[in-house]
Amino acid sequence: MRYFVAVAEELHFGRAAGRLHMSQSPLSRAIRELERDLGVVLFVRTTRRVELTAAGSQLLERSRRALAEIDGAIAEVRRSAEPDDDVLPVGHGPFSGAVVARIVDAVALAYPGLTLRLEEEVTPDLLRRVGAQDLAAATVMGSPAAARRHHVRVDAQGRAAPRRAGGGPSVGAWGGGSDRGVRRGMRAASAGAGRRMFNDWLRAVIRAHGFELERTMTTASAPWDRCLVHVASGAAVAVVVSEWAESMPNVVTVPFDPPLSFPIDLASRWPPTTAVEPLVETALRFRDAEGWLTQRSATTELPED
Repeated sequence: MRYFVAVAEELHFGRAAGRLHMSQSPLSRAIRELERDLGVVLFVRTTRRVELTAAGSQLLERSRRALAEIDGAIAEVRRSAEPDDDVLPVGHGPFSGAVVARIVDAVALAYPGLTLRLEEEVTPDLLRRVGAQDLAAATVMGSPAAARRHHVRVDAQGRAAPRRAGGGPSVGAWGGGSDRGVRRGMRAASAGAGRRMFNDWLRAVIRAHGFELERTMTTASAPWDRCLVHVASGAAVAVVVSEWAESMPNVVTVPFDPPLSFPIDLASRWPPTTAVEPLVETALRFRDAEGWLTQRSATTELPED
């Protein structure tokens, strides 16, 4: 059912396969088997596009609700087995740790009895975990239709420069023997298939400056600093936090000028619990007081929007 929902939302087997961290062939085979088992055609496939049939559209809405129920039940079971039920887990991405740390500090001051725990993931996993109510909230990269897809509340939070809480500035990392500059046809290293969203953003930034990425390299299920192995060997360049490269020989780091930044949102459980409400309220109040929305509007998206 998750395979069907991914294809139905992406309307592209390649993108759906990337979202599911699998190759396209077994995904196509699974969809054909589902159609055969149900005795209906769910997708109209042509060489240029994939479209839902009427039966597929009907199944999609019910499948979303069913998966949300399943994910919620799994998350509830997991929480019931944890000894720290009074701790509210809050997620953040590799580069938004500084933002969420400031939000957590503000919440701690406003609500001393509320204990928060920070967890780092990439945006697709953060959205999935918030939707499953495994996380109370998370700062994520701006993601179209995330509220509807993951059944979460999404509030515009501002823009984040690639920084980590307590970490150094964002830099470009190059192998010690390569040119210190962005060149045509360069390869960018990214750790893990879940970084596709970040890769798309980085590719757009580089294209806007008149360059193109030849391709991106991925290191499956590895932390961000693992991609520096490819950088040190001269096989790729990468966007990193400068401190990550300090212990790596043959790696040169060059700060971005002006600094890179990307839109971030606050995704939170929906409907909210009594503990989540003050977290979201404080985050938005802190956002407005700090003036983070200089380039964006203060929008809120709900699953039913």
